[in-house]
Amino acid sequence: MPRAVICLHGGNRYALPLSAVRRVTEMTFVSRVPRAPPALLGVMSQQGRVAALIDLGPLVGLKARPARPEGKVVMLQRPRGDVGLYVSEVAGIEEIPAEARELKEPSGAVLAQVDSAEGPVKLIDPEQLQRAIDNLVEA
Repeated sequence: MPRAVICLHGGNRYALPLSAVRRVTEMTFVSRVPRAPPALLGVMSQQGRVAALIDLGPLVGLKARPARPEGKVVMLQRPRGDVGLYVSEVAGIEEIPAEARELKEPSGAVLAQVDSAEGPVKLIDPEQLQRAIDNLVEA
């Protein structure tokens, strides 16, 4: 994972491979979906298309929490369906060191971690993330 978008969420730093990200955008109006699981925050309009908005937290082992207007949306590259991940903040794009440590207890789509000058960064596996999203939106 040479370059990644660094997201802040739940007090942690997460790295999402740049190749998995379409764009980062501001929060817009979100319409709730009746009887949706807590992680599915709702749907929103993105460039004239409807996109599901999912809280990153439950996908990486955290509890779901409501979206805040100052949060960001990381739109994902996906073969089907537009999906945005709600995160507290996007810190930027960084080069990720190759010496990742596998986690003893992987949590959701996070399988490894690296150390950076700003502290630990949890690496999100794009395939695990896609599977978790598919399970959530098809449930």
